[in-house]
Amino acid sequence: MPRSSSSTSASEALYDLATAARSVVVVGTAKHAGKTTAFNALRAIARRRGIVTAVTSIGRDGEPYDALDAEPKPRVRLAAGTLVALPSALVPRSPALALLERGEESALGTMMFARATIATTCEIAGPPTSRAMRATIDRLRALVDGPVLVDGAIDRVAPLAGGDDAIVVATGAASGATVERVAAAAAETVARLRLPGRDAAAERARVVRVDGALDARDAEELVAGERDVTVVVDDPTRIAVRGALFAALRAAVDLRCERPLRVVACTTSPVGRTGVLPARALVDAVARATGLPAFDVVADLRAPRDD
Repeated sequence: MPRSSSSTSASEALYDLATAARSVVVVGTAKHAGKTTAFNALRAIARRRGIVTAVTSIGRDGEPYDALDAEPKPRVRLAAGTLVALPSALVPRSPALALLERGEESALGTMMFARATIATTCEIAGPPTSRAMRATIDRLRALVDGPVLVDGAIDRVAPLAGGDDAIVVATGAASGATVERVAAAAAETVARLRLPGRDAAAERARVVRVDGALDARDAEELVAGERDVTVVVDDPTRIAVRGALFAALRAAVDLRCERPLRVVACTTSPVGRTGVLPARALVDAVARATGLPAFDVVADLRAPRDD
């Protein structure tokens, strides 16, 4: 596979783009979409440049095998000096981590802030509530000069709403059997996560504020109703509709949120359970469909291309 035309690798370009923010959260459009691979690629660039990072997870990551389908998962290996937030139950039984302070409670025990004294492999996880996750990210930002890198979950990004965190969306053959299907799924996910913030100057004749989740019943009523309407939800995670109904809702009303998210890039993985998609075609299609820069950190490809 040919390298990117630039002397800067795809991983380096992704790192430079994403870490303009102090914290970067990588989420996946499906299981095995390459989320942890992208997360590890960002950490590898920081390590190569001598930058100390902090890491945590919105869900649970780094285990050898997936808890649901027993498929192998990429491990999370911490370089010496890395700061980490993880629950007490996942702290390795070794002197590899020096505990610094305690944080919020989680199902796996008290969140612990620690520094790796030697290189080590461990599982990481975060607290269960949005408030506690936000507090954990903010505390890591205060403890480290480099970026905070978070292995995220696409259905648990509410803690990031209204913040300055950068979100990277990982997608790939796990989301569809063809390049076109993967690109379409990525485009819908990105459109939902990039719901624009409220703009009083652009609001239509009537403004409808939806408290809580905007579900299928709400969406169907809005699609069937008047067109000169701005619909406002609290944040993009409150949109509970997908597919054709989401597309119809966006076409029918001016859909906005009070607290937007910052999605800055996509990564692609052409490898799926049923086969391998063409890597170059996939990264190009995802960039076109989403309107965002796209990167394959394994094949060292990016789109738009520099040439």
